[in-house]
Amino acid sequence: MKLSFRLQTIHDMVPKGTVIDIGADHGKLVIALFKNGVVPHAYAVENKQGPYSRLVSAIKEAGLENDITPILSDGIKDLPGHVDTVIIAGMGGNNIIDILKKYPNKEKQIQTLIVDAHSCVPKLRQEVTKLGFIIADEKIIEEDGIYYEIIKFIRAKIAFYGDKDYEFGPILRSEKSQTFKEKYQTRIDEINLLLNSNDLPRERIDQLSAEKERIQGIL
Repeated sequence: MKLSFRLQTIHDMVPKGTVIDIGADHGKLVIALFKNGVVPHAYAVENKQGPYSRLVSAIKEAGLENDITPILSDGIKDLPGHVDTVIIAGMGGNNIIDILKKYPNKEKQIQTLIVDAHSCVPKLRQEVTKLGFIIADEKIIEEDGIYYEIIKFIRAKIAFYGDKDYEFGPILRSEKSQTFKEKYQTRIDEINLLLNSNDLPRERIDQLSAEKERIQGIL
């Protein structure tokens, strides 16, 4: 099965073991993980009947009814106790945070968490580390003109991060990949255009100037 670049990047970050995909859509990721021998069994969650029915059909079409278990549920509410890795991808950062915090007893079961948040990534880093995780790996990719930051968290007792780590990612800003540089150079260009528009309030000018300075400090 051909995965998008984004899904393939997530796929390549999944360790061996049982996995659950929250918001699995058509199940492409978990189907590929099983077929490629990464996981011995997978669970796939959808919280609405329509998407759940499409998920069930996709699993049946792949002939994997005994290998991938679809679940109609809310987030991690029915998280099985023996799952090694939880994937939450393709949602806003605030939504992912809400999913994790809604069922704290289930959240405490999670040992490895892979997230692909489409917004509020700095806040997500901060909130997930507060729950008792450290950032084990990060990837930044560009697909169809959109930049995605995919983060792997693992359970740990102590995490030491600062504001720059939350905003830019401790691993991403250390590696400074070409995609990372392109993303933030693009953002500097956007800020420069805004600052040259001459119709911004002083408070906004100060915010943008401070953001530009922070970006220049890590490039």
